[in-house]
Amino acid sequence: MALTDEQLIDAGMRSGLIDPAVLERLRLDARRQRVPVLGAVQAYYRFPLSALYRAVAEQRSVPYIDLNALPIDGQLLKKIPPSLVRRKLILPVVDNDRTMLAVADPGDRGMLDSVQRLLGLTLPVAMADLSLLQLKITQTLAGKGVETASGATADDADLVALLDTIVREAYYNRASDIHLLTETNGLRVRLRVDGKLRDYPVDANGAVAPALVSRVKVLSGLDIAEQRMPQDGGFSYHLAPPIDKAFNIRVATAPTRLGERVTMRLLAQESGGLSLTELGMLDDDLHQFRTAIHKPYGMILLTGPTGSGKSTTLCAALQEINSPDINIMTVENPIEYVIDGISQIQTGPKIGFADALRSFLRHDPDVLMVGEIRDHETADVAVKAAMTGHMVFSTLHTNNAISAVTRLIDIGCEPFLIGSTMTAVIAQRLVRRLCMHCRKPRIASRDELLELGAEDESLELFEPVGCAVCQGSGFRGRLGLFETLWFDEKLARMVARGADEEALEAGAGERLKFMWEDGCRKVLMGLTTLDELRDVAVHKTHETMELS
Repeated sequence: MALTDEQLIDAGMRSGLIDPAVLERLRLDARRQRVPVLGAVQAYYRFPLSALYRAVAEQRSVPYIDLNALPIDGQLLKKIPPSLVRRKLILPVVDNDRTMLAVADPGDRGMLDSVQRLLGLTLPVAMADLSLLQLKITQTLAGKGVETASGATADDADLVALLDTIVREAYYNRASDIHLLTETNGLRVRLRVDGKLRDYPVDANGAVAPALVSRVKVLSGLDIAEQRMPQDGGFSYHLAPPIDKAFNIRVATAPTRLGERVTMRLLAQESGGLSLTELGMLDDDLHQFRTAIHKPYGMILLTGPTGSGKSTTLCAALQEINSPDINIMTVENPIEYVIDGISQIQTGPKIGFADALRSFLRHDPDVLMVGEIRDHETADVAVKAAMTGHMVFSTLHTNNAISAVTRLIDIGCEPFLIGSTMTAVIAQRLVRRLCMHCRKPRIASRDELLELGAEDESLELFEPVGCAVCQGSGFRGRLGLFETLWFDEKLARMVARGADEEALEAGAGERLKFMWEDGCRKVLMGLTTLDELRDVAVHKTHETMELS
């Protein structure tokens, strides 16, 4: 038997997940909307139910385990009646040669006494994700020949409810992508949370997977009969109250050995909460960036791979300068953030980036934003727009800031045009931000001091621990790391003369700050870890340049 809603809410307040003052308002809202209070709390704070179960485990000093990583003790399970296992949600598992009893409610003394009498021994109790515990019980009992609901066919399954549940859990977990995979055992669902993939448990056999894929394809306007070619599409989705939000989902399908797979990207439509101060820029970079975006003309480029937060940074910049006295126009594919007061166009079969830009120039714009520069035509129009008195924002796929210049030249832009229009290039990556509730300090090792360029042997670094607030990962949210290149007259002349990357790096001096340097400062500030920095940045500083 699972815990009551009030028990979960109380644990959430004790752990700091829920503010008591906010809870009272949410209770009133729940009564007005006629929805459960727990649902209103989850919708407001955007955390999954598992976060509250982890909070209960912390309050009661009970271990919280990952059932996916632990085998089930079949011998002990045979001694427990299946009806008791299903009703009380209990499962004996083995963790490092130690058998534990995974339970939904560690305070149910009657259940624990019954299990002790049946097994003839007392097992230590642990808690686990409720939905995963239910799934493991269903699958295990089905394997024992016990009648369960897992034999349902695709016709019997409520695909509408299943898709709604998956999207809702993705929303609660703040996931950026949903992966639907067809595997030997049936449907596998994975969510990308803070840049890392994690499994979401679903009870769906082999027949449900292709049916769910077909439903997503229908919603996306794709050809359900075509299963041997990749397809792209998208649709709008609305989550019912208490969430009551609509957002766009971009869909991509691909054929695999066992069937089609689907990747759905959840596009954030609300831009109201975005601001430059939340991106993770340090004060000096933030001051320079604000100065650059308020200039009357020029070009600012954001570079980095897909999913590195370029569109979010551009949106925050547009929010910063958006005012009634200037005309801002954007061309994107797709439109990820809707911004009030800005004209936004989405490219399609009948209009491309270059065509939209040419049209924009006849609409008296002050600021233009191009979603991506990917060909000579778009780059040429964008550069010439910056030359004729407009501020142009755009993105480019390069590994670092300096290579953006050579990339534009490769596309076909004239070096003298680039030098006379470029204002700033910012390369960006995302790392996971340490959870401030549970991070733990430790003394840095000698090798770490060398990497960070520090000499203080008593220097403290922070490492992740895991708690209810961060759902056990030790990280909560993501943080931008930036490599910044601010153009001045000297650098502009070097670009116009066709200087190569090595010469530009040497000539930029303090106008170029490497991503490794920015990351090291954030590691020393306790915002992220050295491992996270190593995953996205190369050890490169001005000192190493001089040595080379």
